[in-house]
Amino acid sequence: MYRNKLGEAELLFLQEVWGPAFQYNYEGLRAEYPLKDFKGGQRFADFVYIHNGIKLLLEIDGFTTHARNISPGDFDDHLTRQNDLILSGWLVLRFTAHQVEKNASVCQRQIKQAIGHWWSLTHATLSTKDSDIWTFRRQYVVHLAFRNKGLVTPSQVSTAFDISKVSSIHWLKRFSEEGLFTPVGPTTRVRTYMLVQYKSGEL
Repeated sequence: MYRNKLGEAELLFLQEVWGPAFQYNYEGLRAEYPLKDFKGGQRFADFVYIHNGIKLLLEIDGFTTHARNISPGDFDDHLTRQNDLILSGWLVLRFTAHQVEKNASVCQRQIKQAIGHWWSLTHATLSTKDSDIWTFRRQYVVHLAFRNKGLVTPSQVSTAFDISKVSSIHWLKRFSEEGLFTPVGPTTRVRTYMLVQYKSGEL
């Protein structure tokens, strides 16, 4: 039976981690998600993010429930379950309640890195060639825009790739020159770019 209420740590995760990281867009994020374990029983994941082929599982661990008073058998079962999830194609991230409360930015960075890692594995074959590197960058920026109703900002690109805002502006200008994006707003100071295919209704 589905549990009806989220705990304090899970609610804080939505408010302080996921919300600010993804402009409060919760599309694809599901709470208290039921999963069959390796013994055929049903368990619940705190959150899963399923979108465009991504399978990201997120657990928020309280110290008292996960790190104390656990038997060796339960600990074995706990790790076996996690290994089975990974082998089934899930990307698994675990955060402590303390991290969610005190280090939300670290949680945000690792979630974005996990999504970027999935994207690089499934949508781009990278090499040292400049054209391949730009293909990956282009595809991931498209992914960022697609998740945000076709819009992307230099700040979002800067955060996703850990580059300067100046560099992110140059990237978006290049993508605009290639016809992938179109600037939104005053031409003298563009703050947002719209994915052309999204604007035209092709996506």
